[in-house]
This record gives sequence, structure tokens and C-alpha cells, in this order.
Amino acid sequence: MPVTLRDVAAKAGVTPTVVSHVLHQRASTVRVSPATAERIRNAAVEMGYRLNVHARNFRTQKTQMIAVVHGMGFDRPIFGRESRYFGCLMDGIIESAFSHGYSVTLCPQLLGDNPADAMSDGRFDGLIWYNTIESVQNEMMLERCRVPLVLIHSERDDYNGRFSTVIADNRQGIGMALDYLREQGHRDIAFAVEGDFPNRESNSRRWHFENEAARRDINSASVVELGKDLTISEYLLNPRSHTAVIAYNEGLASWILNHARDLGVNIPEELSVMGFDSTPFCDELRPRLTSISQPLESLGQLAVDALIRRIDAPDEPCSHLVLPCGLDVRDSVGICNPNLTQSIRKS
Repeated sequence: MPVTLRDVAAKAGVTPTVVSHVLHQRASTVRVSPATAERIRNAAVEMGYRLNVHARNFRTQKTQMIAVVHGMGFDRPIFGRESRYFGCLMDGIIESAFSHGYSVTLCPQLLGDNPADAMSDGRFDGLIWYNTIESVQNEMMLERCRVPLVLIHSERDDYNGRFSTVIADNRQGIGMALDYLREQGHRDIAFAVEGDFPNRESNSRRWHFENEAARRDINSASVVELGKDLTISEYLLNPRSHTAVIAYNEGLASWILNHARDLGVNIPEELSVMGFDSTPFCDELRPRLTSISQPLESLGQLAVDALIRRIDAPDEPCSHLVLPCGLDVRDSVGICNPNLTQSIRKS
């Protein structure tokens, strides 16, 4: 038979209420001396007492489970060779969740006949929403959500401020990147996005690129949409009006570097390339990728912290956190030499 609270209480010579207070931090009005608390813990260890998680969850009406809804299908790697972004983010999420006594479930999509209902059907106490794809389905799911939810990579005003948000400072990060490129002599700079995969994250960085470039001494700032209409190979082999490009994330930057190597396009002599994220993946690329860095583990930790606050106090105002970016200089950005670039391309 499983050992119960009453069994531990009898052995320690106290009431079950006192045992519950010591072992489960319940009944906080009870005062227990350090000696009594130690006696209770020793009795629990000797008797092999184990917390009945299901009984606790039934009493508290909590599952102690949170979900991370990331919205990436199986055709787009999560823990793969293309980037370490999601892994770094999850390190922060899991560390914080475990510290609060919660387990984490990854959800590429919400299961069930109606995913919108699955968000609020009681299987999770709250959700971390990392799904920046703009779609009618996502809008409807968020509109119908009835459990605490925190958005990663969303602005304060997204969804009318209904949810807490955690985001890196895209404006500041893009500004740092432009300033560094200008220091290297670049005055014609592009911003690359996946034209076939638009999302809030890339749109936000694109918008900040255009605005921050307009405030600086830059001759031209253009946006390059890579995809079906313009492949990366076509982009690299066709004449370009810019000497440097900032990719909206390190995954896209890595594709540019890999195609350049295969096509014999020299980086950074012919084109300087910069990414956004700066996980250890950037050091594995050749050349190593210079990148705007996001504090990914902190993003994950703070998102969970904000979610737990919403779970414990759902009537409290939403929080909106913006974390500063950094810049990790590696090898993929060089000093601008337009004459050298032109001579290489003509040869």
C-alpha cells in the first residue's frame, strides 16, 4: 500500500495538516518549528513517502503542464542542422519551467478535431506561443484562447495587447548591424527575407531595416525576397547593386553562404553576409557567420516567468518585455572594396 500523509503524520507525532505544510508548502498559516519540520522530513524518507501528483493536480485544478506552440511543420527542421535557434530558446524555456515545477510539451500543432478548442480544453495550464506565421487560422485560435498565453516575438500592441509578450529589440539589433557595416565602408546594403515564408518576425525586422537605413548615411537600402521567384543561386550570380546583405535569420544566411561556396562566390570579398540570431551554429559555417545576437535563453526563461505569473494571477496586467540585442563579429563581413567586387564578378 502506498504511504499516505496520515502515515507520515502518525510516525512523526503531528497532524496531517502539519505534514502537508512541511512537505507540500500547503496550509501556510501553520507554524512549525525547524526541529519538527526535520522530524517530518526524516519520517517521510524512512517510510518512502511519494507525492501523489494526480491527487495534487485534482486538488489544485492544475496539470503542471505548459505547451510550446511553435507552428513549424515537419518539413521545417526544429532541432536540425540548419540552425540552433529553437534548441537555444527551448533551453531557456525548459530551465525556467522546471524551476517553477512545470513540465513542457512541444506542439508543432494542437491535436484534436478543433485545434482552437484544444488550446483551452484543460490539458495545459498555459501556452508559450512561438508561431509568427500570419494566418486566419492562427488569428482565430488566439481569439478563442481561454488559458494564460505568452507570445514570443510579438510586439506590445499585437492582438490589442491581450497577451503578455517577450521580444528581442529588432530595431536596436538592426541599427547595430547597419552601423557596423557602415564602419566597414558599406553604403549599399540589402535585407534578405524568405519571400515564400512571410511571418511577423521577418516583417518586423524588414520594417526596422527600412526605417533605420533611412536614418543613416546609406546610398541604397533594398529588400531581397528569396524563394520561387528569385532563387539563392540566381541572386548570387546576377549583378547586384549592394555590397552587403543582412539575412533576417541565421538559417537563411547559412543557405546564402552554402550556395556561395558551391557557386564559387567568395564571401566576404564579393559580398558581405550577416545573420540574425547568433547561436553556436554560426561558428560551424564557412566562413563563420557574423550575426546580430538575440539573448535566446533569456527570451525563453522570461516568457515562462511571465506565463507563470499569468497562471497564478490571471487578472494582473499583461507584461511586455523587450530585450537588447548584441553583435557577434566573425568572418563573413569584410571591408567594402567596390572595385575588387566588380572585377571579381566580371571575371
